[in-house]
Amino acid sequence: MKRVVTVLAVVMAAMFLGLGYRTEASAGTLGTKGVWFSFFEYADAGLGPDVPESEFRTNANLLFARIKSNGCNTVYFHVRSFDDAIYPSKVVKWSKRITKNKEDGLDYDPLKIVISYAHKYGLKFHAWMNPYRVTMKKVLDPGKESTTERIVAQVKEIVKNYDVDGIHFDDYFYPTNEKKYNKVSKAKRKQNVNKMIRAVYKTVKAGKKSLKFGISPAGNIEYCEKIGADVKTWMSEKGYVDYIIPQIYWSDRYILNGKKTKLFTDRLKEWQEINTNDVPMYIGLALYRAGCKLSDDTGWGKSSSNLVKQLAKIRAANTEGYVLFSYVDMYRETAYPEYKKFLSQVSTMRINCKKKTLRVGKKFRLRMSASISRVQNHIKWRSSNNRIAKVTKYGTVKAKRAGKVRIYGYYGSKKRSCVIRVKGKKKT
Repeated sequence: MKRVVTVLAVVMAAMFLGLGYRTEASAGTLGTKGVWFSFFEYADAGLGPDVPESEFRTNANLLFARIKSNGCNTVYFHVRSFDDAIYPSKVVKWSKRITKNKEDGLDYDPLKIVISYAHKYGLKFHAWMNPYRVTMKKVLDPGKESTTERIVAQVKEIVKNYDVDGIHFDDYFYPTNEKKYNKVSKAKRKQNVNKMIRAVYKTVKAGKKSLKFGISPAGNIEYCEKIGADVKTWMSEKGYVDYIIPQIYWSDRYILNGKKTKLFTDRLKEWQEINTNDVPMYIGLALYRAGCKLSDDTGWGKSSSNLVKQLAKIRAANTEGYVLFSYVDMYRETAYPEYKKFLSQVSTMRINCKKKTLRVGKKFRLRMSASISRVQNHIKWRSSNNRIAKVTKYGTVKAKRAGKVRIYGYYGSKKRSCVIRVKGKKKT
């Protein structure tokens, strides 16, 4: 379940055909490389509350440039977190994370701006909504027709007025902390939620058939069903979702009943098994846990290779991508040793020269290009023999004396190399 995280420094699917879906990615490839950007992150990103429009635009541009530099192609951006909106809505009031003036709001439209900058950098923009939550302890009653009507009205508002690529729901459905819902049976909960989900799906498709509607349920299927998230139906029948993002937020060193359990692997397999309609599935990954010492999930503190191993399993499972929770952790110092390895695996690397002959005293600039631009600034260089040729931290090779040497460029677990042959004698 996507936890309310204290910020720790604080597709997309193709149209379905026949009996199932056509996936957009072939085996082992990653069609969607996404990140969640939550309402908790507005302030740190300079997006609220009550930021002047010029400053908001500058900060939004920087935000999406950085997301792109991390190799992402899709953003799931929080637009409704507590029965509210980050744009002028006729259905709900303004989000207090964007403005303290919940009645009159801002004199500009933040949602139009963030969508425009996302698209500027070639990113898909999915409007992330929490359908039921009003406060951390209160929700709209999922059993009431008025609740579904309110949610559908806001979805329709977004689809009609904004150039979004999709609508996205998270994992909060029936609450576990309100006694009045305890008497509602599991079957009834699923029935009420399914009614809302079908209505939203129809609304999204009525707006534009190419738009996608997807959900990121909790990674525990049993828990999903307890709170009314009928994931088995969503992934076996048409008319519910275009994609699913299970939040498989555990390592393979999870302590369950006193024993170490490969919980990520086990849960991934469970989600594969229930996906009988071949719904495009991206895996939600817990970047927010990278580098953290957790008593019940020791893998995150004992290894910096959890995400890399999970990525390999995602590829092997023929899923269509991943989504990271969340943006802020891409720049959290304690997460970077793990995240660096992850980036090295999703980035392709090339070196501009495989072989080169230099005269003594001459220089040559080696360049290693990365498909993820953030990686570019962290490449390290090493010479196999500094007496023959040295290399600077910027990749400039200087020939010193006759011989043959190999120059290596490194990023994370990936490396590329070039053979340098030096001719001539050093001048005395």
